[in-house]
This record gives sequence, C-alpha cells and structure tokens, in this order.
Amino acid sequence: MGKGLMHRLLSRQLRKLDLTGSSLPDDVRWEALLQSISDTYQQADDDRYLLERSLQTSSDELQEMFQAQKATADGRLRALINTLPDLVFLLDEDGRYVDIISGDEHELVQPSMELKGKLLADVMSSEQASFFMDVIHRALETNTLQVVEYELAVQAGKRIFEGRVISTGLKVNDRKAVLFLARDVTELTKARNKLEHLATHDTLTGLPNRVLLENRLCQAVSRTKRTGKKVAVILMDLDRFKHVNDSLGHTVGDELLKEVSHRLKISCRAEDTVFRFGGDEFVIILEDLESAHHAGQAAKHFLDAFNDPLRLTEMELQISVSIGIAVVPDDGEEADILLRYADSAMYMAKEAGRNQYSFFTPELADNSANYLALEASLRKAISEHELVLRYQPQYSLEDDALIGLEALVRWPTAAPEFRNPNSFIPMAEITGLIEAMGIWVIEEACRQATTWLKRNLHFGRIAINLSSRQLNNASLVNEVKDILARYELPGSLLEFEITESMVLHEGGAIYSNLDTFSSMGIDLSIDDFGTGHSSLVNLKRLPLNRLKIDRSFVDGLGEDPNDEAITGASIALAKQLGYKVVAEGVETEKQAEFLRQHKCDFVQGYLYAKPMLSDEVEELLIQNHPAFGKISR
Repeated sequence: MGKGLMHRLLSRQLRKLDLTGSSLPDDVRWEALLQSISDTYQQADDDRYLLERSLQTSSDELQEMFQAQKATADGRLRALINTLPDLVFLLDEDGRYVDIISGDEHELVQPSMELKGKLLADVMSSEQASFFMDVIHRALETNTLQVVEYELAVQAGKRIFEGRVISTGLKVNDRKAVLFLARDVTELTKARNKLEHLATHDTLTGLPNRVLLENRLCQAVSRTKRTGKKVAVILMDLDRFKHVNDSLGHTVGDELLKEVSHRLKISCRAEDTVFRFGGDEFVIILEDLESAHHAGQAAKHFLDAFNDPLRLTEMELQISVSIGIAVVPDDGEEADILLRYADSAMYMAKEAGRNQYSFFTPELADNSANYLALEASLRKAISEHELVLRYQPQYSLEDDALIGLEALVRWPTAAPEFRNPNSFIPMAEITGLIEAMGIWVIEEACRQATTWLKRNLHFGRIAINLSSRQLNNASLVNEVKDILARYELPGSLLEFEITESMVLHEGGAIYSNLDTFSSMGIDLSIDDFGTGHSSLVNLKRLPLNRLKIDRSFVDGLGEDPNDEAITGASIALAKQLGYKVVAEGVETEKQAEFLRQHKCDFVQGYLYAKPMLSDEVEELLIQNHPAFGKISR
C-alpha cells in the first residue's frame, strides 16, 4: 500500500505500533486489510463532513426563518401600535426617555429625536416630574396598571391627557422600564365639563342648581364637624312672583329672576353660595357662623337688598322676599331634612305677612312626627311583604323590540293607589331600611323571572336600582350570589343601576363590588346620567355597559334647546366612551324622534308602556311570544 494513499489516522496508529516500512508484513492479504481500514476512515470523514455541512445549512436556514418571522411580528406590532390614538414610549425607573415608539410629535414636550435619553426633570417642571416619578414607582412596586389624568404643555399647546403606566418586566441598561401610553382627552374633557356645567347650573341665571346644592350642602355640613362653626340654609321665595308672570309675561319674569340672582350674588360674602332651587326659589348656604343669630342678621341683609326696585329693560319692579332658615347642627345634618325645615320656615314667614324671615322651630316639627310615623309604617311594610314591584318595559329604538324591564318598588295604600316613591325612598336611605328593601327587590325580581322563564316567556334583563348604602355593604355580593343560586338564574338576566354621585362620593369603596358583579355577567349602568359630576377617570374605571339619560333632560326635548343640547351631548359622550344609552321618561313622539336622530339605543316611558304589575307584564310577554327574542346589548 502506497504511503501517500494511507489515511492519516491509520498511519498514526501504525507508527505507534512501530509497523512502518520494512516492518510491515509483505503479504497481499495484509495490504488489502490496511487498504480497507484506510477507506473506512476516509468514508467516515466524508460522512462527517456532509453532516456538518447539513447542520450548518439547517442552522442558517432556521436563523433566517426566525429573523423573517420576528421581522413580520415586529412589523405587525408596530403597525398595530401606530393605529392607536396614543403616544407610546418607554421610560426607565429614573424617568429617562428610552424610546418613543409611536404617536403625534406635536403631543410630545419636545421632538422625539431630542427627547430620547433625557430625564423627565429635563423637559418639565420639577413638580410635574415628581408627579410622574411617583406614578412610575407605583407601577413598578405594585406591578399594576396606573391610570392618571394630567395637564401638560406640549408642542401643540396645553393639553389634557389620560396616562396609562405599566411595568414591562424588562430592564434597559440595567434599569427597570415602564411602558407609558398617553391619550389626548382634551376635547372629550371639554365636552364633559360643558355637559357637567349644563347639568349643574341653571341656564337662565347661571347659578348652581339643586343638583349641585345637595353636594355643596353635604360638604358644608362635613366642615362644621371639623370647625365647630354653624351653617345656615337660607331658602328664599319671591313674594307674588306668579302675579308678575301672569300680568307681565314670562319674558319679564325671566329678566326679573336674572336681576334677583345678580342682587343676591353681590349681597353675599365670598364664602357664601347662591343656588337657584327652582321656579322663584333661591337657596343660600352660609358657612362659618358663630351662632344662629348671625344667620338672622344675614337674612335681614338679604331682605334689605330688595328695598330698592329692580331695573329691568322696560320698567322698574319693586319686589319683596320671604325667607326660611334652618341651622346646622341645631336643626339637623341631613341635606333633605334641612331643606324641608327651611321650606317650612319660609312658609311660616309668608303666612306672617311676607317680606320677613323665620327660623325653623320645634313647633314646625309636626311634620317630623309624621315622618317618624311613616318610617314605622315602612318598616312594617318591608317585614310583612306589603311592597310590590312594578316593571316598566324598555325598548330598542332601532326596531321597537322589547329588550328589558326596570323593576320599580311600590308601596300600596288603599287599592288601587300607591304612595309616591319620593315620599319613602329618601327616608329608607336615611334610616338604613334601603338595605332590607333592596335585597327584597332583588329576590322578588329573581323569583318573578324564574316564573316567566318556566313559562318560556323571555323578557331580556331586569334592571334594579342600587343605593350607596347597599353597595357599601360587604355582604351584598354574597347575598346576590345566593339569590341567583337559589333561583338557578345567570347573572346576565340582571342589570344594576347606580347614580353618578355614588361614583363621585363613594370612590374606591364601590369598585370591588361592581367589578365582581360585572364578572358575574350582571350589566351595570349609570342612572340619571348628566345630573352628577363624576370625573371621566372615575367613570372609565367602572365596568359599565350603559348610561341612562335622566327624565329631567328628556322632558324638554322638542321644546327646550338647553335640554336638547344636554341630551345630545350626553349621548355623544356615552358613545365615545363605548356605552349603550337608555333614555327614561319618554312621553312624546317629538322626544322619541329626537332620541332616534341622535342614535340613542333604548327608551322607556309612557309613550311606550307605563310601569306594570307582574300579571300585566306576563300578558305583554305572551303577546310578544314567540316573535320576541331579540335581546340587544
């Protein structure tokens, strides 16, 4: 075997054995054996080479495939992010701009190329930077989404943003990073503020209305508990205003009301607030009083303010006013009771000859005795199951399909009469009876729902009003779960209605219960939307499905431009927030047509159906069966 043809490994092994050259046997068979071994080594080398080449090729192809897929995914993600109406950027735990991912350059405090690498403190005030650093640290420490609303001067000017900050779980240059999404909500906030102002202020005089009155009075009462000072509720009524309206016309009457409001405002201290209570009634809240005597002095001052005639466009009018006074804490601390007491005192002043003031006195408390008697009767009515539910149908404006029912609690007196709910619902709230009443309503509605379903009668959802006292009860969720389980009903057959003021005043205390109800499939809606003044952030934190336009705004549709403006803005705002809209108190075709044109989803009111007893609802459902079944959400 020629030396040059022998495989190197075989040559090495033979040398180790000292079998080279002449020491090899001179035998044909021996040479054939060596040749075979050498060929085997060569074949192994060839196979290994082919395998290595194959593996290298596969690795390269896989790497190319991975990079292509990654590029595609990155492109899709980038395209998705670019479709969002948000600024999206990365910040590290030091508040340094790591990357500007997407967004309108004009919504940044500086151009993105200049912004990268800078600290928050480099591009905004120390106060603003500190605010954002607190948000970033909360997001990192709690690993939860942080939602904030803030105002910031950017290249486009001063704008309002909603910011969402979440930890990425990643590190950039060994520093923890957060993802920050900022959405410009300036126009939405302006619309909301305009709507809030329309809802909480009288359009004729510009004064705060009775919606805002209750809130401000509650705040004033709370402050007295800290300061020890007194608060006076002054309720003022114009004497013989009806005569002015009837003899001189409503135009003169309206001008007179505006002049009265102006004179009251200039007669008040800076810390006092004047409200238009309704009609020709005004309320003034006087705070920080040392004694009730000072309230009397203020009332005398207001009477004197009308000694001079009011100058109107075409005439001068001499008027007088009658004033009633209730004092906190002497006469109570509940807003509705104080207003009622002040009203009683005002009527005493009128009966005494007008143009004077009167304090609430124990002699006027006969109504309070009646109040206590009514409370005892209500307690008995709840315990002995004397209350009944009426159900008012709700319809889709798109196709007039029945989509649900609102359960309304009624208290029968002499058949077939019922007490006005306004005469006992506020009392139930104050006394705490609302909790027992509320659970009874939920149970009775579920019992009736089971009866209808067993007869194959479909009704959509049953909407039930919840009070703040109920929502603050830790046992409410379990009680609702027990009722649904007992009647074998899904949560999707219920809808709970809450008010805007509950969102504002109760805050985080209600969110847990509402989140749980939503997870159970129960729809949630804001009742009397537009009459409160909760913030957009508060509303968006709630798992809401619907907003309900209050009947006080629906009443003026087709007649009152202010009510039309409020209702139209309410519907538009609700749509922007992604909610369905229900209008209540629809009684005329004009109202229905306005709502239809403005894309309101659902309606209820006497134009469609009055509140019905369960057997009347059953007849309605039988008439709709089997055509009924289109349940809109």
